[in-house]
Amino acid sequence: MKQEFARMIKESVHDLFVAFLDMEVTPGPMVTKKEDDLYRPPDTEVTAIINFSGGLQGGVHLASPRHTAMQLCHVFAGEEFQELFGEAGDAFGELNNVIAGGLQTRLSEQFGNINLTPPTLIAGTDYKMQYKTNFHSIKQYFKCEHGPFFVEFFFHLEGYTP
Repeated sequence: MKQEFARMIKESVHDLFVAFLDMEVTPGPMVTKKEDDLYRPPDTEVTAIINFSGGLQGGVHLASPRHTAMQLCHVFAGEEFQELFGEAGDAFGELNNVIAGGLQTRLSEQFGNINLTPPTLIAGTDYKMQYKTNFHSIKQYFKCEHGPFFVEFFFHLEGYTP
C-alpha cells in the first residue's frame, strides 16, 4: 500500500508541475516512518500543511528549503517576492493545495469523502508542533531546477501495517 500512496504523491506533484509550473520534476527516494517510531513533523525551513478529515485522518506537508519555496512561488505567481509571508506564503500554500487535492481525488476512491483544511504555512526553524504520534508517514522526495523538496502524506488507518 505504501508504494501505491507514493505513486499517488508522484502523480499529484507531476500534475502540479505540468499544469501550473511548466517545468520538469524528478522523483527521488521514498522514505517511510518505521513502525515503532513516533511521528514527528518535518524539520525544514518552510512547510505548507493541509489536513484531511472525513474518510481519512491525516494530511499533506509540502516542505523545502527557503530558496526552493521562494522560487516555486515566483514561478507559480509570476512575480518576485522579498519575503515568504503574505502573497508568497499564499502561493506556497496553494501549491500544496493542488497536491493535496490530487491526493484527495485519488484516495477518495478507496476511503470515501475526504475534506481538506485551508493551507497553513510555517517558516523558520524555531518552532514546535504536536501531532498524533500514531500517524504513519510516507515522504516522497523530489528535485526540480529550483532545488529539492518533499511531499509527506501522514495518516492514520486502523489495521494499516507498512
